[in-house]
Amino acid sequence: MKKISSTARALALLFVGASLFASCAKKSDEPKPTPPDKKEDVKPTPKPKEGELPEITKVVLRFGESHLHSKKGIHYIPNNAKLNFSLLSQEQIMTFVKQGDSWQLEKGSPERFIGTEMMSYGTVTSAAPDYALWVNYYDASGKLVNGAYADPKVRSQYQLFIYPSDVKAFDGDEPIDFTIDKTPELMHYEYCDSDPWDKSVQKSRKQDPEDKQAKFLPDTEPIGMKGYLQFKKISKFNLHFVFYHAPKGKLVDDQPAPFYAPNKNFTSEGGKKLFEASVPFFVCGTREFTDELKSAPENKPLDLNDLRSDYLKMANHLMEALGTKEWLKVAADFISLYNGTGAESGGEEY
Repeated sequence: MKKISSTARALALLFVGASLFASCAKKSDEPKPTPPDKKEDVKPTPKPKEGELPEITKVVLRFGESHLHSKKGIHYIPNNAKLNFSLLSQEQIMTFVKQGDSWQLEKGSPERFIGTEMMSYGTVTSAAPDYALWVNYYDASGKLVNGAYADPKVRSQYQLFIYPSDVKAFDGDEPIDFTIDKTPELMHYEYCDSDPWDKSVQKSRKQDPEDKQAKFLPDTEPIGMKGYLQFKKISKFNLHFVFYHAPKGKLVDDQPAPFYAPNKNFTSEGGKKLFEASVPFFVCGTREFTDELKSAPENKPLDLNDLRSDYLKMANHLMEALGTKEWLKVAADFISLYNGTGAESGGEEY
């Protein structure tokens, strides 16, 4: 066997060491893979300071055409009709998202609301249609925060106001002379808030012992998380929804402000708007008109030529609000709505 010189051995060892060093150095420069069980750090949502309520960054308005069992006893029954025009659906959901200091309608939400003039035979429960309105508030993390604002400790400071502007008649109808104090002639909103805020009073009365039943809040504590709208005049207008905070409390001389006119505690005296949005509303016809469309003989849509003159005007109002000239498709949707009505035993109750 050949002997390897000490010089050659030294050079060989030096070469191997250098190779190992280079290999290690190369590996240390490569990014290390994240262990599969390691998760990225998620910054927690900032908690409100003591005494502060979570900031509202999303608001969902949910409307449902309903009827009344009592003054505040709304009953909404879902409808499974498949429609040509989704704006005629008995349930409409609009979502608004805060962007900077303004509120934007979320993509996919209906951009307008189409309603019907109320009909009444003189009693509370005969008035119809009644449009239930549920309002849900969310913080930046997506958490529902209604409970924080409906808490008995603070609910005396918060109220949703609903008021119209730019009130106009449809073309061909008599002009409407409107000022904000005439709002009750145009529409009505009834506050139906309860304690607890998310419980049905009507169901609780049937199911719970008397001392544990949910109750409607008194008229001196309007909040506006639950309520209903009624429209009294064929018209079109922008309807504003504004949720206010009044640090001094909502009552002035022990009286609450009407739904359409915030008092000085909201508009000054440190009051602040927490949410504000407006929606175009179209009240196109009477309840008698829509009932006639729904009860068309043999489920055949009524032709425009079959309508009497005042109903023909209402049909044109509907087509204007829907942005269509296809009347028979509109009329067919009312028949679908009639046939798609659920059972009286189902649905949701305030």
